[in-house]
Amino acid sequence: MRLTVHIPEDLARLLRQAAENEGKSMSALTAEALEAYLKERRRRALGLKVLERAGKGRVAGEAHRLLEEGRRDRP
Repeated sequence: MRLTVHIPEDLARLLRQAAENEGKSMSALTAEALEAYLKERRRRALGLKVLERAGKGRVAGEAHRLLEEGRRDRP
């Protein structure tokens, strides 16, 4: 699918440099970044649903930080 977006010139420059450094097209790198962003949003939303279903009526603002700490590998 073709999609046209407008981004600030500074961001376009960074994207161009990153794509060159990774040997990818700007389009491929943009698609990867968008996919990662959308997956992260979905993961966070699912984490909140888990907390809500576990009996938390209201989820504290720090819930994401606590979830991340719990997911990290511990030495």
